[in-house]
Amino acid sequence: MFIRPRRLARTLVLGLAVALSLTPAAAHADSVTIGSVAGTLTDGTVTVADAGVDLLLLPYGVAIKQTSTDTTGAFRFADVSPQTYALRFRLPGGLVQFHPSVAEPGSAAPITVAAGAETTVHESVMPHGTLGGRITTDSGRPASGARVQVYPITGGSPLATVLTGANGAYQFGYPPSGQVRVAVAAAERGATIQWAYRQRSYTQANPVTVTAGQHTTVNERLFPSGAIVGRFTRNGIPVPNVVVYAYSQTNTAESVSNWTAADGTFRLSPYPGSYTVKFVVPSGTGLDQWLGGAESQSATRPVRVNAGQTVFVDERQRLTGLVRGRLTDAAGQPSAGSAVVVYDTARGRQFEATTADDGTWFVTTWPGTYAVRFETETQVQWATGKRSSANADPVVVAANGTTVVDDALLP
Repeated sequence: MFIRPRRLARTLVLGLAVALSLTPAAAHADSVTIGSVAGTLTDGTVTVADAGVDLLLLPYGVAIKQTSTDTTGAFRFADVSPQTYALRFRLPGGLVQFHPSVAEPGSAAPITVAAGAETTVHESVMPHGTLGGRITTDSGRPASGARVQVYPITGGSPLATVLTGANGAYQFGYPPSGQVRVAVAAAERGATIQWAYRQRSYTQANPVTVTAGQHTTVNERLFPSGAIVGRFTRNGIPVPNVVVYAYSQTNTAESVSNWTAADGTFRLSPYPGSYTVKFVVPSGTGLDQWLGGAESQSATRPVRVNAGQTVFVDERQRLTGLVRGRLTDAAGQPSAGSAVVVYDTARGRQFEATTADDGTWFVTTWPGTYAVRFETETQVQWATGKRSSANADPVVVAANGTTVVDDALLP
């Protein structure tokens, strides 16, 4: 079907006229029903970039809009409903303040947003100090890439995190004034940290006092470490991307993690001590094993790590089997999206799968005897065609074997 040129021209002119008549009115309607908030954040004469800015709804203090300052220290909230709000600024380094440059929300001054207007706020950073220093290894070399964190004196989550540079130096530009605690972790040690000054736990850590207008220096020398080096294989073939954990037997807060490379090798660098080693193969499948192929942490043997020494581990994945099947409804049609649980009643562990569009499913498990459970939106059934776990048919999985469990849902 074709539109004649003259008719097309009339249509375009009419559409343009309608657009011109509606657009200014719509824009005018928006401008008179909403407002905006904009401003800048400065530290003296220096602009502060990458600071978080929250628009809080009073009197509840809920953040309804969030943004951050740009390289010029500017921020802006558009489309703000006319109402009374509070502004909260979260500076890099842990310092939190409210407008106008106060530390407590109770002292904050409300800002009123008017319809069709922009409320401008120029905020200055409260008086603050700086916190920095240098992290070195036990031998005195710079510890580049080390993670340094500032914690509140009362505990909880870290206020801020920075990494040391190539020379081992670090600095927090805006740490909160008062007492804090400083934690350090070497780049290769994962979650294993130490506290200033050379303490192994938070409760033993010496508080660090940050004073407004002053620089506080915290230099830290890392504890010496050992190494756990190994290789993970299955039937002699390297297995990559296996997550390896080393858990301290004396300090629950200390653990080190890494993963196997393409050739199956891995390296952990924990502090001296006794550790249990766990392998997650692969993540999310439930095929986790401990050193020596043990099924539990209590059954594995610990590894003793000494400073400056390396422990070699040759770990082989335990043999596994495959369980697969197809689930249909009472009429013989595929039951898609149903949950399948392969449950080991003796050890209290389970492996899970979901049926595909054609009703098929599979899981990889350790060898053993299992009970298979099917779960749909309306019913739960055990293999094969049983209504309870008490009379469910046992499913035996052999090493390097495949067990087939086809089943139909009861009507």
